[in-house]
Amino acid sequence: MSITVDALGLAAVKGLSWSSAPEVHLIHDGVVGDRHWSPVTPDLTCIRATDHPAMVGVSAGSVDLPGAEHVLFDGRPQTVRYYSRPVTARIFDGPLAHRVSVAAGQRLYLACAEGPGHFLWSSPVSVLLRSELEDLPHDVARYRANVVLDDRGQPLSMGVGTRLVMGEAVLEVERELERCVIINHHARTGNRDASLLGRLRPGLLLGYGCAVVGPGGVNVGDSVRVLPGSLGLGSDR
Repeated sequence: MSITVDALGLAAVKGLSWSSAPEVHLIHDGVVGDRHWSPVTPDLTCIRATDHPAMVGVSAGSVDLPGAEHVLFDGRPQTVRYYSRPVTARIFDGPLAHRVSVAAGQRLYLACAEGPGHFLWSSPVSVLLRSELEDLPHDVARYRANVVLDDRGQPLSMGVGTRLVMGEAVLEVERELERCVIINHHARTGNRDASLLGRLRPGLLLGYGCAVVGPGGVNVGDSVRVLPGSLGLGSDR
């Protein structure tokens, strides 16, 4: 059986609702449209959804994003603190910023960087394997992975250096991703469900962080292959 792209997704604003997509475009910095934006405090510090999980239920599609009429500082780029990393971004107010403020219980604005990757601490693209979800909830949006691969008929064993060709793009695994407590909240409503983390099998990290070594478009249903010379299909699963 072939391995295929089962689902694709992104969040326009870091920490807010997750959206499925029939196709995405990958560049070296990540998924176009994914987390260009981040909520920030008045002193321009990014906040974490793990500290304010109700934000996960705030919808933020392209039509919800602030427009030029909501820009602050006369549109001049500001330096935003994303953990210890400085990010140059423009700052916006507006209806979405107010909705995020209500969800977080504090006044927030929205910072917009020029492209993906600025508000990601780990790898540019996250990949999830369906074969690793046995006995776990199958609503893949909950795990907030950019790419979900259906490898149930031919389970993949991936490690650092594994290269995956899908659609026009080529990904290379950089690391296994640490589990995040945000998956204890529904991907679209933000409602808490604390049952999941306790059900994870020992060693299951739920995702792989990948670099984009070949930019291009990816569609749901695209076939996936492992490039020769990289780590391939395992027989120990």
